[in-house]
Amino acid sequence: MLVYEFLPKGNLDGILHNNNKAATLNLDVRLSIAASAADGLAYMHSQTSTKILHGDVKPANILLDDNFMPKISDFGISRLIARDKQHTDAIIGDKSYMDPVYKATGLLTEKSDVYSFGVVILELISRKRATYSNNHSLVRSFLEAHKEGRRATNLFDEEIAATSKLELLDSLARIAVECLNPDVDQRPSMIEVAERLLLLNRSHRT
Repeated sequence: MLVYEFLPKGNLDGILHNNNKAATLNLDVRLSIAASAADGLAYMHSQTSTKILHGDVKPANILLDDNFMPKISDFGISRLIARDKQHTDAIIGDKSYMDPVYKATGLLTEKSDVYSFGVVILELISRKRATYSNNHSLVRSFLEAHKEGRRATNLFDEEIAATSKLELLDSLARIAVECLNPDVDQRPSMIEVAERLLLLNRSHRT
């Protein structure tokens, strides 16, 4: 959903990373946030008469209502692109979440939002910022673990990393890694990401 109203819980960045008021977020809530936010982005990409590319997907631009239902916000730098066009050449957005292909070429596509959303998933399951302690890259840390065939257990937030939840966390990490594929064509669409997250959310609750 698109939003312009004030939401009292603020944004996902504040909920995840404000150490003074750290909110307890169980895995159910985090999975629901990811699934609903992905569904909102998929709607923007495919269900409107004019395709909407956000261009700056990050936790600070995901607002939460009292029930932790996410609303995508801050469209000041988004671009409206006719369906017969594939890109725009204006460089915008937070570089910590920016698709490296977009950064290198200036071409903003749907897959640029997919990349950025992959970073958001990693922040949800790790509760670490995209750039965390001593300038480490969260993306690089997860991609290295994936390349080496390692479970990224040490990167998962301890609050949700119970042994019984590791399979679900691994599934979320795999979706994120696919979103972060350097080959744009190999990244899933936002619709595919939303469908997989919604399926995980439903199966986890049954």
